[in-house]
Amino acid sequence: MIELVNVTKIYRMGKVDVVALSGVSLKIEPSEFVAILGPSGSGKSTLLHILGFLDKPDSGKYLFLGKDITEFNDDELAYLRNRVAGFVFQQFHLLNRMTALENVELPLIYTKYTKKEKVLPLEKLEAVGLEDRVYHRPNELSGGQQQRVAIARALVNEPLLLLADEPTGNLDTRSGEEIVEILKNLNAQGKTIVVVTHDENIAHQSQRVIRMQDGKIISDESPRKIFKGQTIQDESFSLKESKESYKFNFREIIENLRQGLQAIFSNRIRSFLSMLGILIGIASVITMIALGEGAKQALSERFASLGTNLLIVTPGSWRMRGVSLEAGAVTRFTLSDAEAIAELKHVRRVSPSVRGRGQVVYENKNCNTLVQGVGKDYAEMKFSQ
Repeated sequence: MIELVNVTKIYRMGKVDVVALSGVSLKIEPSEFVAILGPSGSGKSTLLHILGFLDKPDSGKYLFLGKDITEFNDDELAYLRNRVAGFVFQQFHLLNRMTALENVELPLIYTKYTKKEKVLPLEKLEAVGLEDRVYHRPNELSGGQQQRVAIARALVNEPLLLLADEPTGNLDTRSGEEIVEILKNLNAQGKTIVVVTHDENIAHQSQRVIRMQDGKIISDESPRKIFKGQTIQDESFSLKESKESYKFNFREIIENLRQGLQAIFSNRIRSFLSMLGILIGIASVITMIALGEGAKQALSERFASLGTNLLIVTPGSWRMRGVSLEAGAVTRFTLSDAEAIAELKHVRRVSPSVRGRGQVVYENKNCNTLVQGVGKDYAEMKFSQ
């Protein structure tokens, strides 16, 4: 079923190369119960990841049902992870907002299951003894029960291979024994099981023990007779389907929408505060944009009133006896200056302008007012923009 040939895996940690696997070769037959033991850093988890299509070796071959998996692309490996291999993790990795049944149903989202397969999640929960905890959430279950849900989830797609990474690591002794018993029963039914563990008790109850150290297999023992269960009837089954590119289907959209809404309503206060923050942020951005556009429009209108092509040249202020007079109070430009400006290439019209205060008398009215003298083109320049 599985054959590794001189497999090597090296991880780059900064400038240092860490050899996780060094020339590992092994075979695993259908219906075997294999325990992989070794100290931390021995490479057993890396080996499990490669066996479960989560990683690729840097060199060597991985033959699954006679096919070299190292030649598969990411989509084909994703299909194998979903349909061929089932995973049981030490940390359970259950979604707290979902019931046990909904957690077990999750892998079915990415498969084209039939009506018959819709009852599989309930059957798998019954198989691990949780028929009375179907609608309980993870925080309502014990550690052993949560691990049973994880096993049921791993089995819901009827995988050929079950991989477990320290399945009893977070459990008490009694719960750990129950999980081991479930794994033994699955193996007795013909399921191929590979377990990574530090627990010698699991090793003694398995059919085969592989011990690792420094990325190499140092021993391969078979303390028990291997159970000869049912063989794989059609070896081309999974590999043929894995070659088909997986496409995002409408059922996934509906399921993702359902989970999104479920996440929102399961944390109402957090969702409300998040939406309130988003609304305030959007309102602030819109307000700032509106203020900016309004100021821009006001400036544009003001410049338009002056004339977008009108340039006014004003002499500087004059100081008399320490007092600064207003700009233009003293005439500095002359008519010859205006005539010189009119001769410039891009100037169409020029109108000199001078202003000052004067006393105006008309009949019985006498007032002090502003008197401004301009040229003949002034009116057209000023008011015809």
